[in-house]
Amino acid sequence: MRYHITLAIAVLGTVFSAFSASAEDIRILDAFARSSSPNAMAGAAFMEIRNGGTTDDRLVAASSPMAKLVELHSHREDSSGVMRMIDEKDGFPIPAGKSLHLKRGGLHIMFMGLVEPFDDGKNIPITLIFEKAGHLETAIPVDLNR
Repeated sequence: MRYHITLAIAVLGTVFSAFSASAEDIRILDAFARSSSPNAMAGAAFMEIRNGGTTDDRLVAASSPMAKLVELHSHREDSSGVMRMIDEKDGFPIPAGKSLHLKRGGLHIMFMGLVEPFDDGKNIPITLIFEKAGHLETAIPVDLNR
């Protein structure tokens, strides 16, 4: 009897793990951060986030010791035709086997209330938080020429 229970638990664990995302499935490519000037109080990060897994995931938040507040932003045109940055509180979906592109003028990670300047060549520590894959800590190089 004990053998059957152990076998059932092992099979269920294998089945559920096949349908869950993990941090190993997520790859960060071509990442860079920038601010508009040395005295800027805000900066942004851009990158490709590749979901190599078989399960859809979602980037739901980010944090960094380099800023008082970090948000996931998009740009949308308001009724007056003015482009505005919007805090995407539901995050950014990343379908299984696909990439999410964070780029200037589009989706991006916004750092507000910088605690020190984004100096060219510096690495910005960041934690990306995914709905299924969990926390992924990385560093993003500052490139003020991009």
